[in-house]
Amino acid sequence: MMWFRLDELAESIRVEDFLDIAIVASLLYLAFVWLRDRASRSLGIVVCALGVIFLLARWLDLYLTTMAFHYGSVGILIAMVVVFQHDIRHGFERLASSHWFRRSHADLPCGKILDTITEAVANMAEHRIGSLIIFPGREPLERHVRGGIDVDGKISQQLLLSIFHPKSPGHDGAVLITQNRIAQLGLHLPLSTQLSQVHDGGTRHAAALGLAECSDAIALVVSEERGTISLARDSTLTEIEPADVAEQLRSHFCEQSGDDCQNRESRRTDWLTKFAAVLSAVALWLLFAYHTDTIQRTLVVPIEYRNLPSTLEIDDPKPTHAEVTLSGSEPAFAVLNPSELAVSLEVKDVDGRRVLSWQTEPNVVNVPKELHVQNMSPETIIITLREKPSSQEVAQ
Repeated sequence: MMWFRLDELAESIRVEDFLDIAIVASLLYLAFVWLRDRASRSLGIVVCALGVIFLLARWLDLYLTTMAFHYGSVGILIAMVVVFQHDIRHGFERLASSHWFRRSHADLPCGKILDTITEAVANMAEHRIGSLIIFPGREPLERHVRGGIDVDGKISQQLLLSIFHPKSPGHDGAVLITQNRIAQLGLHLPLSTQLSQVHDGGTRHAAALGLAECSDAIALVVSEERGTISLARDSTLTEIEPADVAEQLRSHFCEQSGDDCQNRESRRTDWLTKFAAVLSAVALWLLFAYHTDTIQRTLVVPIEYRNLPSTLEIDDPKPTHAEVTLSGSEPAFAVLNPSELAVSLEVKDVDGRRVLSWQTEPNVVNVPKELHVQNMSPETIIITLREKPSSQEVAQ
């Protein structure tokens, strides 16, 4: 039985179906990556719950639930856009800054710059100098940061220490490092509301986590009370050792630049996501698009007469419509445009004849190859031609 179904599937699947599955799999992959990396957990739970309820309704033929989804889909979509607009905006920003638009490899900081930043952060942690340094990802930060003073300075330990010196005017703000330069200082960031992650950290920790929640940037925070170093990344705040700073920065820059320096676990997660997207697309195609049941539909189509000689006309009554019965699968009928169907008859070569006849089935045009003509009514079309009256005869 299983082999019979597989043979039946192999015979009925089209090249267009492979393209259909590939497009849906790509869209699902982007959605899965977004839900995994950037969207809130609540949005993922809501989307999965709605999907499971809908599939159960279709499988168990729950008429009322299916109708609620059918007629309430627009309302559900609007409600989700309103409630989860923050997460949806993240998704579009991530799509706009995806792998196809990554920055060039020239933006990767060299080992000397990473060592300089690491030494500066370790020095500030040792002397309990509070600091907040942010490193952007692929997503733009203009919408999330406020204030700031343009610096465009060369990265050096002395400059970083002077910026975050307690008596410096801009020491309370964040420093933005991009393009291997200190771009801005004194930036104000959005504050996180996840107090459970901030713990006994201060405003700097809440600001670093807030930026990591709404973008793919990372932030290094040095606590002036405890002398610890924390890393805000992917909506989490983690305390790290000074020796781990360079490795964390290198991992972040490699991920943004597209270099093949992801660890094995990241690559494994990405392949699992791709596999899940393809598997889901195939399952959706089998569930909604693949149907082995053959159905029939009867349509009324017009009859058109082409290239009628100018001296002749068709005597009344002449057939103007025919009924055609087509058979095929539901997806085949879904791509059918009934307005394009017609019985097209060629009357150019009459050779003096006044009575012409055609079989209707061979003259039906614009029938998709997946559909078959089962019946025609009438099966034969017969018309009578006559000489077109002259203008004088018409006047009389």
